[in-house]
Amino acid sequence: MTNTSPLRLQPLEDRRKKLGHSVEHASHYLPAQGPIGVFIHHNTLHAFQHLPFEQAVGEASEVYGTEPFLREEAYRDHLKTKRIQVEDVEAILDRETSAAILPGRLDRRTLRKKLLLAPYRRFEPATIQWRIEETDLLQKTRSGADGEISARFKSGSRQDEAAGLRELFEACQTMFEEKPPASQPVTRPHDGFLQKTGIDLDEIIHPLLIRLCGAFLDQGMAYWPMPNRQQGFLRCVRALLSQPGAIYSEHLEELAVEFRRQAGTGMDAEAIVLSILDRFGAPEAEWERIIRAELLALPGWAGMMHRLEQEPELTPHQRVPCSLLDFLAVRLTMEIAAASSVGKANGISNLAQWRHVATPAKNRLGERLAQAARLFDVFQILGFSAADIYSFEAILRQRLVDEIQAFSDLERRRILHLAYERRHELEILQPLSRHRQTALAAAVTERPSAQVFFCIDEREESIRRHLEEVAPDVETHSAAGFFGVAMHYTGIDDAHGVPLCPVVVKPQHAVNEQPVEEHKHLHEARRSRRKLLSRAVRGLSISSRSLLRGWASTAGFGLLSIVPLAARVLAPRHYGRVRKALQQRFLPQPRTELDFIRDAQAQLPLEKLLQGFTTQEKIDRVAGVLGPAGLREGFARIVVILGHGSTSLNNPHESAHDCGACGGRRGGPNGRIFAAMANRPEVREGLVERGIRIPGDTWFVGGYHDTCNDDVDLYDVECVPNSHRPDLDHIRTRLNRARSLDAMERARRFEAAAKDDSPEAALRHVQERAEHLAEPRPEYGHATNAVCIVGRRKLTRGLFLDRRAFLVSYDATLDSGDRGLAQLLGAVIPVCGGISLEYYFSYVDNEGYGCGTKLPHNITGLIGVMNGHASDLRTGLPLQMVEVHEPVRILFLVETTPERVKRVIAANPGLSELVDNRWVRLATLDPETGEVHVRRDEGFEKLAGGIEELPSVAASVDWFRGKLQHLPMARIAGYAQV
Repeated sequence: MTNTSPLRLQPLEDRRKKLGHSVEHASHYLPAQGPIGVFIHHNTLHAFQHLPFEQAVGEASEVYGTEPFLREEAYRDHLKTKRIQVEDVEAILDRETSAAILPGRLDRRTLRKKLLLAPYRRFEPATIQWRIEETDLLQKTRSGADGEISARFKSGSRQDEAAGLRELFEACQTMFEEKPPASQPVTRPHDGFLQKTGIDLDEIIHPLLIRLCGAFLDQGMAYWPMPNRQQGFLRCVRALLSQPGAIYSEHLEELAVEFRRQAGTGMDAEAIVLSILDRFGAPEAEWERIIRAELLALPGWAGMMHRLEQEPELTPHQRVPCSLLDFLAVRLTMEIAAASSVGKANGISNLAQWRHVATPAKNRLGERLAQAARLFDVFQILGFSAADIYSFEAILRQRLVDEIQAFSDLERRRILHLAYERRHELEILQPLSRHRQTALAAAVTERPSAQVFFCIDEREESIRRHLEEVAPDVETHSAAGFFGVAMHYTGIDDAHGVPLCPVVVKPQHAVNEQPVEEHKHLHEARRSRRKLLSRAVRGLSISSRSLLRGWASTAGFGLLSIVPLAARVLAPRHYGRVRKALQQRFLPQPRTELDFIRDAQAQLPLEKLLQGFTTQEKIDRVAGVLGPAGLREGFARIVVILGHGSTSLNNPHESAHDCGACGGRRGGPNGRIFAAMANRPEVREGLVERGIRIPGDTWFVGGYHDTCNDDVDLYDVECVPNSHRPDLDHIRTRLNRARSLDAMERARRFEAAAKDDSPEAALRHVQERAEHLAEPRPEYGHATNAVCIVGRRKLTRGLFLDRRAFLVSYDATLDSGDRGLAQLLGAVIPVCGGISLEYYFSYVDNEGYGCGTKLPHNITGLIGVMNGHASDLRTGLPLQMVEVHEPVRILFLVETTPERVKRVIAANPGLSELVDNRWVRLATLDPETGEVHVRRDEGFEKLAGGIEELPSVAASVDWFRGKLQHLPMARIAGYAQV
């Protein structure tokens, strides 16, 4: 009889808890990216966010083998072009703690400045000996920080000079003690077997594991779905691979036996992982390290399993029961089977032997020579000869060497990066401070002809500026693109609803689009035709994946497909227009309305969504946008609420260009429902109690701006009163002109665009890019983001910001309790900070943190991209989205005082983590005095440096025309203030 007493079960329970704890901790290091159709920008190094930024990127580079900053050569190029200036380096060094190295002769600040500003050579241990013997490495003199050759080596004959250099190098070699060879323990079984046998276990298991993951997570691409998917990844794979003849891979012949043994004993994922860890001889103290290494061997697939386990609703079509522990169990099962096979072939009977294998010692001679060569260069920069070195006391000589070694590659790049960001900081804050002196002087003299709310997205900065240029009587404002309406939205053609709100928010309300009563018959006809069309398209698609129908469809439709393919490539814009026209002809669009009204008494259980909003909920949402923006009175007759998104062809990362505040989806419905709410009489009555008075002749109109093709659509225009038609036509005309100018500004960065095109030609160009089948850069997305300005529009109106600034409407003078500021920063800093950090990391290491170039990308299962037909899922951003980016941490400039913003930050732990650990930068602009303060460590300091006069041009076009690079701020002289 089996003893099931608690005393016997307790150790197993403890081991299971320990395992769960280890897996949970290891999972934090996995990518948090979900399916590519709902790409949400986030901090790539979220697992390290509790650490200060500079420390975090250094530790992450050790874990992932990635770059923490730009390479030093890139920063030195910026020094040459004055993007980084000497005063920036000096200012950063002044903030660092200095110490005497050679009393009266050299301190840490001086040493570091000389090394940063002098030419730099990199020495690799593997090649240093060859360079010494075969090149003139030791015969070359080095320039000092002042560009002059040290007099120690300049005088005398060439022979004396060479002898002095040789003596110096020999002195440098004596600076290091000879240490015994050191070895490093291996991390996981893969490393030990690779060292002992030369066989890579990952190359054995990854091809099969990748195919299994792709088939399990597939969202409709496969002709035959993977059987038994609803049982979970482990059971599904076990049932599939336990069958005789299912595996033909070398070194995996024991895998079927292993799976059958697990099934026969009823082992679950936890039991399997514990068993295999024991068979590999892994002690509990090393579980977390081993598990993390195993998961990071395929971080993309492991991360996707983990994300869909946490949020299964992210799957585009079919939910499957994902489990990171299932993935780990399958991976380790494959690894133990491969290790057993490899071990038998190489005489390894004890699989735990991998732990007793150490990686070979590094090239100690090469390392010592490389260190000596580095000292050789440094001593020349400092002007020290061999005699000088020998004259120093031993303790001083060791202190000097320690300081030089402490100023490592990582430390040099850290200083240079901070200098790089300082120059950006000055180029943003000083012009803004200068512009403010005149910006607030202009007063509003008349009622604006229209007001337009945009998303805070930095891509909307340019169209706002152009709209105000062509229509000085128009005001623009901004708010997060979901406009405070978190909802689960189902469009008229949608199979299921989607959340339109930030990912950190769970919508409680459902909103459906439905046809108006008189168009219901049209909707039924459209639905029938859509079903007919979808069956035909699916039939053609499916036929290509089967043997007989694939041959027949290729023979029958292959030649016919040449015509649309050629049209797509040769005339994409015209092809797109014809396709849309035919679609509208075949699928007539009925007039629709939103079902968003709910009686206050109609409550549903908490686990269900509430259909629509009550009057009080509508009031809260409208006030939550208008109040913080400072728009409490002075409304125009027409107020447009523009959501945004992006539409492009053959672009797997399309959703990365959509509205992040709408969960990586298009925000048109949010603008539409906000306008509908604000038009309700009962809502306006309730707003009066909040101090917001909307005149009876003000009408709100929802709309949508496509940031890729620059289309602007307005919704429900048939509901606009006849008395407001001229006002509506006026703003429509101005928006059309503004979007053409916006397209022109965007096109300046596209090398394929003609530099002297008219706005109309530029608009045609961006529309063509959106429809082009082979265009890898339909738009650059957030690649220009660098700053977020939270304040009144008057601060930035009439200022060219180069599409680099998130603009958040906020009036501190109407927010005495800072409630509006807390609400705004609570959303804006995580969202904009996440966008900035993802672009930063995808730029500094596009292969490690990004997903490389788009050219080899292949969509798999509608959930992500791989390189070619089988690879890990690539996470992060592709090269074509970040190549024009400037990798700086985003700078938040908030129009308030340091004391007020400190209270808001301190009251929000999430904001404190980002700000205190320097993942974002923060500055304030006093709404009364205009003084700018920059956050340094724990406090704020007044902005240093003089304020120069801003360059001035008649129009934005005059400033950006024909230029590819990032441009500094400029005042638009012909810009009328309202």
